[in-house]
Amino acid sequence: MKHAMFVSMLLLLMAVVAPAGDDCPPVGGWSFICGPSAAEDLVLIPGTHWIVGSGMSEGRNPGRLHLINADQKGWEIAYPGSSPVNELDQKAYPGCTGAPDAKNFGAHGIAIRSDGNKTSTLLAVNHGREAVEVFKINSAGVKPSISWIGCVPMNETISLNSVAFLPAGGFIATKFYDPKAPDGFSSIMAQKITGGVLEWHPETGVKPIAGTDLSGANGIEVSKDGKTLYVAAWGAQELVRFSLGQGPIQKTVVKLDFMPDNLRWAPDGTILIAGQNRTASSKGGFAAFKGWTVARLNPKTMQVTEVAKDNGDLPLQNVSVAIEIEGSLWIGSFRGDRVGYKTK
Repeated sequence: MKHAMFVSMLLLLMAVVAPAGDDCPPVGGWSFICGPSAAEDLVLIPGTHWIVGSGMSEGRNPGRLHLINADQKGWEIAYPGSSPVNELDQKAYPGCTGAPDAKNFGAHGIAIRSDGNKTSTLLAVNHGREAVEVFKINSAGVKPSISWIGCVPMNETISLNSVAFLPAGGFIATKFYDPKAPDGFSSIMAQKITGGVLEWHPETGVKPIAGTDLSGANGIEVSKDGKTLYVAAWGAQELVRFSLGQGPIQKTVVKLDFMPDNLRWAPDGTILIAGQNRTASSKGGFAAFKGWTVARLNPKTMQVTEVAKDNGDLPLQNVSVAIEIEGSLWIGSFRGDRVGYKTK
């Protein structure tokens, strides 16, 4: 019996796809896990060494969620995969009509919250139907399992980017731009106001937070008391702090020399900012990115310090997120086939 259990556990561990070996060699002090496609955002499952990576759709490849083993450096598809688990909680998410289409799924920004007892809730922006999808993660077994439980649909004027839990319930998300607007995405590259911060509660639905208008509202984090928001204005190359609950919303802006993408709290209470170095675009369209930057924000002083930078030499480009795990820096990208990591 014990032998059978050991074999079963071994098979589960072996099910995680191994790194690509010689096809994915270290470069410039960085190591890579090749295979995860367009892992635009990364979060660590609380109490584990497992990472959930988003997966945007690329070409004919549908998007997905990735499960990455930070210890063994392996990965697999967490959702939808060949047999997705869908268990709609209609009471909690009455506006959700059903599970996402596995063939039309594209995971962008994600967020995670520990629920205790080795369970967590994961939020994922899905461009397949423009909604925030909700998942339950159980990490009590050999490897975490994931189940879809609901969604919060958006209207046709909203293209989402990132999402974060509110400590008192509900979530906030960033409206990147209006896909129905005449200029669409080009407005972001022209540094025009295109969106801002949205707030969702089951009782009130999705509503914009007045005074948070930005150019290409991107990554977002919230303080433990829920009174301060930190938002990346990707188009304007700014990091913005919004202070709530003190009369009119208070806004503090820090200019950056790169395009800030996702934001992630670090273990020391600072915020990691990852984004792309911008090079000039000839006709105002999508800029050409060569290189990337990871910086650290002191949320009290708003001082920004560079952590890592690439000038376009590494095989991993278009970096959009950075997280810290026990002294190692992990990075993901909105394009390509790998995630990177580097030990300090």
